[in-house]
Amino acid sequence: MRTVKIYMVWKPSDIDEVMELCQRYTAQAEEVVVAETVELPAVWYDAVCLFPLDDYIFLSGKGGYDDANHRQVVELKCAADRHFMWIRPDRVTAVK
Repeated sequence: MRTVKIYMVWKPSDIDEVMELCQRYTAQAEEVVVAETVELPAVWYDAVCLFPLDDYIFLSGKGGYDDANHRQVVELKCAADRHFMWIRPDRVTAVK
């Protein structure tokens, strides 16, 4: 089980809002479990950055909590030089 400590942004409008809030609220970061890592082509990664509240097939049925009640996220990464992004499919986003 791999974990990361991040501040989760609820229902962000875009990646700029996520970046700004993650930098502002580092003290409120929480530890979450990375349930899966998805490597995306740049076009899909950029789409998530622009429209984080849209539904994406690669997030369908993912997230929630594990059997030990740990919050689960999906880690998104891109082959291009981009930040890692952690998504909880119920509309929560964080970046690092």
